[in-house]
Amino acid sequence: MGLFDGIENAKVGQGGVYFLPGKYQVELDKVFAMQSRKREDLFIAECMILESDNSERKPGTKASWIVNFKHDAALGNIKGFLAACNGIDPADQVKVDEEITSDVCEYAVDDENPLAGTRVNLVAVQKETRAGNPFTLHIWSPVEE
Repeated sequence: MGLFDGIENAKVGQGGVYFLPGKYQVELDKVFAMQSRKREDLFIAECMILESDNSERKPGTKASWIVNFKHDAALGNIKGFLAACNGIDPADQVKVDEEITSDVCEYAVDDENPLAGTRVNLVAVQKETRAGNPFTLHIWSPVEE
């Protein structure tokens, strides 16, 4: 057995560069679902930053948004994101409920990567959980044409 046996099936580590508090316009590179090393289901949007007011996340850099399905807000967060990707104001609950179905979600993470090139706005806000732990709230909105 060699030291590098299995390298053919290894995935290159892509350490997370996450969004910091600020206002952004991004272009989606890839939207997909996967299972983590801990066997947790994840929804991931990899983005190219086009506009930013955060000097640590400059235009031309990449950042990712990762949603862990173990959190109770996961599906709602994904629903709002996909609404924005489809030009729907996430605050328009009636239209969001009509348009963002499980089929739309499945298609969004399809291997064909249908959301690649989509532009969306993002406001990232630092908040605290009830337990006092910090997290970043991501508020997505469609880009006005």
